[in-house]
Amino acid sequence: MRDYETVILWSASIPEGDIEKEHDRVVKIIKDDGGTYNGSDKWSRRILAYPIKKQTEGIYHFLKWTGGSDTTGAISKHLKIHDSCLRYLTLRTDLKEPAPLDSLDDNEAEDMESEDN
Repeated sequence: MRDYETVILWSASIPEGDIEKEHDRVVKIIKDDGGTYNGSDKWSRRILAYPIKKQTEGIYHFLKWTGGSDTTGAISKHLKIHDSCLRYLTLRTDLKEPAPLDSLDDNEAEDMESEDN
């Protein structure tokens, strides 16, 4: 089991009740696949930096959960067919953070900088 965070960008034209229904469906997908739902955070209506599917406003919804890779596929499949979902992204949050460049040897830091160029 791994920790994940899914960000969903809903169309601003979707009714508030429908967002709650879709939230419950995603939580059901997580639980049906043996995962655990850890909470969510919903932002209010935001102006988008650029139009997405001819929409200039959207509602961001963040879900934190624990589960397997099969669950990410099931969530993705569900959100792809939903017209009110403008975009979504699922990220693993249990990955080890990379070491800061200050803690590396001089040779290692130079090697990393040369790879970037």
